[in-house]
Amino acid sequence: MKVNETTKFERFGSFFFLLLLGIGIGLPLIFSLAACIGHPPFRVDVFLSLTVVFMVIVWIILIMLIGYGNLTSFFVKRTAKGIDDLPYQFNSSFRGRGGNLYIDVENGYIGFISAYNPLKIQIFSASRISKMKTIASAWTGIRFVFYIDGKKVSMPTLLTNKVVSTKTGIGAEAVSKADAFVELLQAAKSQAGGR
Repeated sequence: MKVNETTKFERFGSFFFLLLLGIGIGLPLIFSLAACIGHPPFRVDVFLSLTVVFMVIVWIILIMLIGYGNLTSFFVKRTAKGIDDLPYQFNSSFRGRGGNLYIDVENGYIGFISAYNPLKIQIFSASRISKMKTIASAWTGIRFVFYIDGKKVSMPTLLTNKVVSTKTGIGAEAVSKADAFVELLQAAKSQAGGR
């Protein structure tokens, strides 16, 4: 199997930062300019004040979109369409707030599309992952965590704004799902170590 392994894990890509700047600065400038042109005479002090107000509003919305993983979801979905063209047998996948994870247990590889680097499918030997574990807390959420080249990746299996006990049906199901992916990552790592 031809392997095009990613040499360095990049959680954040330049596209993400350009998108943030474009939306966070560009939109408020456009809104302010449109408001000032629509209500003549044009005054610089009004333009600057409106820009600051629109910027605060836009950044609050951006932070919420980033927190819920919705800012780049369109780009992640688009990039994910190319996963089937790769020479791997990704038999397990997980879509989460932080991105999409693909696991090829048989060959010991993982694929990852970060929500903060949504235009790139990154491929890693599972031997490069470590510290796979489930974190289950009623206060901080239920997720599985692993490290790629020492960088933490957290994948929530339960997204809610409410406190959920791990003993309830929905909580237990989220823990079970996290445990299953931890086991898959461990199996892939074991397979990669056996090569």
